[in-house]
Amino acid sequence: MKKVKLISSSETYPLRLAILWSHLKNEEDCRIDVDELEGTFHVGAYKDEELVAVGTFLIESNKQLKEKKQYRLRAMATSTKVRGEGFGKQIIDFAVEELKQRKMEILWCDARKIALGFYEKMDFTIIGDYYDVPKIGPHKLMYKLI
Repeated sequence: MKKVKLISSSETYPLRLAILWSHLKNEEDCRIDVDELEGTFHVGAYKDEELVAVGTFLIESNKQLKEKKQYRLRAMATSTKVRGEGFGKQIIDFAVEELKQRKMEILWCDARKIALGFYEKMDFTIIGDYYDVPKIGPHKLMYKLI
């Protein structure tokens, strides 16, 4: 059984550590400065009772985008054991509905090279060339109109 809902920031830490930031020492190091800011929300997808995908959504503007009402996606992670089962899509779909209610215009992210295909399937558009994020690797700026 699949379920998607809002979760706390601390619930995202295990997947952030396992999937995104294995170079960090522990789950507590996976806390990011925006986790508890007003407007930030965290989405989790469950398979049965297990949290298998997470995403963090926050108010942040990117000067390369002309829309005024922007949200950013950070720390999107899906467990390797459920990749391809649609949990990442459920995270994005849930968040887009939330952003529509908040009257946002655009969702953007710094997408890892390995995840570009996923975001393209979710109707995100690439802007520009690759840039390197230290200890993580090449990324591209991507966005989706809401």
